[in-house]
Amino acid sequence: MFVSLIVIILILVFGYIYSTGFERNSNRNRRNYIKLISFLLILQSGLRNVAVGSDTYQYLQRFLTTKNSSWLQLFQDFFLYYKLGIGKDPGYSILEKIFQIFITNYQLWLLFIAILFFYALGRFIYYNTSKISHAVVAYVTYSVLFFSFFSITGHRQTIATAIILLCFELIKKRNFFLFLFWVLIASTIHKSVMIFIPFYFIGTFKKFKLINIISLLIFPVGILLRNELFGILKIFGLYENFEIYEGAGTFTFTLMYLLISVVALIRLKYISSLSINSKYYYNALSLGLLLLPLTWVNPSAMRVVQFFSIFILILIPFIIESFKVYSVKIKSAARLFFIFLMIIVFVRANIDFEYKFFWQEMSLGDNYN
Repeated sequence: MFVSLIVIILILVFGYIYSTGFERNSNRNRRNYIKLISFLLILQSGLRNVAVGSDTYQYLQRFLTTKNSSWLQLFQDFFLYYKLGIGKDPGYSILEKIFQIFITNYQLWLLFIAILFFYALGRFIYYNTSKISHAVVAYVTYSVLFFSFFSITGHRQTIATAIILLCFELIKKRNFFLFLFWVLIASTIHKSVMIFIPFYFIGTFKKFKLINIISLLIFPVGILLRNELFGILKIFGLYENFEIYEGAGTFTFTLMYLLISVVALIRLKYISSLSINSKYYYNALSLGLLLLPLTWVNPSAMRVVQFFSIFILILIPFIIESFKVYSVKIKSAARLFFIFLMIIVFVRANIDFEYKFFWQEMSLGDNYN
């Protein structure tokens, strides 16, 4: 936990440093801040020990398997998957093999994934914020709510999500065919990304207030019918290998997501005046809320939710910014309160989390015993 807490502190310290001076909210200053924080997050993710994260060591074994596989075998696996449904996400192994033409070191593969993801995340934050304070809140939120997955666990979805974040600009530019092309590419790496395709159309809905209200009203029904909703996704082949977990649930994340949704609805009028792209953030928030009950069936369903919930990284800073209609002091107090709350949530959730760099000794988790 100590290393991760240091990173959060650095996000705040550098945010304060970059927020002072005449050019504090210039695009160049904000871009430099995002580059610096992206660099720190790349190091944190890419230099981790293979024992950090529940899947990192497992992906090491897959990396070695790919290294010993022929191109012919990988392409056969690719066609078998799409012809007979045998195997899983064959595009990931092909991407690994392409990387291994140049580099066969797994630690550098982790760095490559981190560079790809945090470049995409940084670009996403840069194009959808306007102030240093927005970027600070976005990165603190990421470190608390999304770090444990994208930074230290899933490889395939981290790559797929990076592609989705880059594709968001294609949605805003209304370039459907290029958007579809990259989503289909991403689907060979993680099939669940296909659920993002409807967002190209839903994201532009102008009655996003109504959609937000409907999603809040439907959410309790979704909790009651969560098993049936999970069954629908299995029919479409998104989660055919996942079963229902007794006692599954994401209480803290669900409570926070509901709170964000309610506050965002209350502040919608002001947020809409702050960003011409607010409809995308609200519609993504609503879709994430509709899918959130799935996490109460199987925690792995969070992978589907995260394609949409990651938009809260942008929406939360605008929620806080909306309080400036009362006074700058109230806005600043709201931002400080939120950051303090995030740090408390982080400490409580990660009190037993152990992080080691690749050159340090660390035992594998219990899931490998």
